[in-house]
Amino acid sequence: MGDINKFINWFKTREGKVTYSMANRLGPNSYDCSSAVFYALIEAGFLPAGTWPGNTESLYALEGNLLTPINRSQVQAGDIFVAGIKGGSLGADGHTGVALSNNMIIHCNYAGNGINTTGISNNTTYYPCHWYRLNGVTTTNSSSNNTTTKIETKPKKKRGNVMLLFRAANDPKVYFLVGNQYTHVKNQDHLDEIKVMMEKAGYDTHIHTSLTQIEYIKKIAKEGK
Repeated sequence: MGDINKFINWFKTREGKVTYSMANRLGPNSYDCSSAVFYALIEAGFLPAGTWPGNTESLYALEGNLLTPINRSQVQAGDIFVAGIKGGSLGADGHTGVALSNNMIIHCNYAGNGINTTGISNNTTYYPCHWYRLNGVTTTNSSSNNTTTKIETKPKKKRGNVMLLFRAANDPKVYFLVGNQYTHVKNQDHLDEIKVMMEKAGYDTHIHTSLTQIEYIKKIAKEGK
């Protein structure tokens, strides 16, 4: 089960101490919006260690599994927003972060050159914005003297090994990463079959080409024969 406090604290402990970078998004000194959310999810136990820090499309792919859609009016601390058109939110066309309350968010962003706290208004509304609760709902127990809030976490579905497609610049070969091993995809039919399998498993099928990402993959995984 994940820990909402650890999830938020990952951001708070780095607020004002790291910079924003899409090219160098794997930390520890810089992140982009989505890698920060993924690292926080891993730190808090919502995702297994070794999960690749994906993008906004990867987060959309978690809808119905790790992420439960909620209305804007329901937003509370620990909820996630993903902004951008589904299927077209990569790069500068999308954004993501975490709610600290119903009107404040903490996020790694270009304008603030790092992680900082801002209002929700004007930071999420310029895209189609979707709000999600992490694997559960909030129940409030009230009495005449006090109100307590409890986070109930649903068991996570097993997602198996990390799956990822990548291709180095100027290399026509597409590689398929599964866990700690990657292999060359033989042909287009094979690639199409892999994409269908990945979609069913809840992974995005974007082919990553970032040199920084590929270097990291080759550090943590080996090429199969």
